[in-house]
Amino acid sequence: MRLFIAAEFEPALKDSVIDAIARARIASPPWRWVARENIHVTLKFLGDTPDEDVDILAETVSHACSEVPAFDIQLGKLGGFPSLKRPRVLFYEVTKGASELTSLAARIEAALFEELSIPKEERPFRAHATVARVKNPIPPEIAARLEKAPPVEGGSQRFEKVSLMASELHREGAIYRLVKGIALAEAK
Repeated sequence: MRLFIAAEFEPALKDSVIDAIARARIASPPWRWVARENIHVTLKFLGDTPDEDVDILAETVSHACSEVPAFDIQLGKLGGFPSLKRPRVLFYEVTKGASELTSLAARIEAALFEELSIPKEERPFRAHATVARVKNPIPPEIAARLEKAPPVEGGSQRFEKVSLMASELHREGAIYRLVKGIALAEAK
C-alpha cells in the first residue's frame, strides 16, 4: 500500500478551497487541479508499505498524537513551490494553526524514525494544501494571474485527528482511502 499521514479537511473547508480556485478565474490552465475530495495537508509521506505494517504505523502515530490537543486551522493565500512565477506545485498556505501542524508533523516524524527507523524528510515541513502539480513552465501572464489569486475565504475548521491514508495512482489522478483515523488528545 502507498501510504501517507494527512490532516484531512471537512467538506466546508474543501468547498472554500474550490471556491477560491474558481474566483482565481484561470481559464484552461496548463495543469489539472486536485480533485475536491483529495484536498488535505500531508503531514508525512510514507510511500509503499507492506499491509502487515499498518497496525504498528497506526500505533506509533497514535502515540505521537496522544498529547497534542485539538486546534483550529485556517487557510490563506495561494502559493507555489518554488515560487508562483515558476511553480511546480500550487497550494493554499495554512495560516492559523501552521505552527501546530508543524509541531505535530515533527512529532510524527520523530516517532516514526525513533520507533520504526522510517527516514526523516530532508526538506523542512511547510503547512499547505496542494491544489495542483505543474509539469511545464507557465507563461508569464498566467504567473501574474496566480500572484493576484484571491485567498480562501471562510477557510477554517477544528482539527481533531490525523488520518493514515492509502493512495492509489490512476491516469485520472490519485484516489485516497482512509485506512485509520487517529484522534488527537482532548482539547483542554
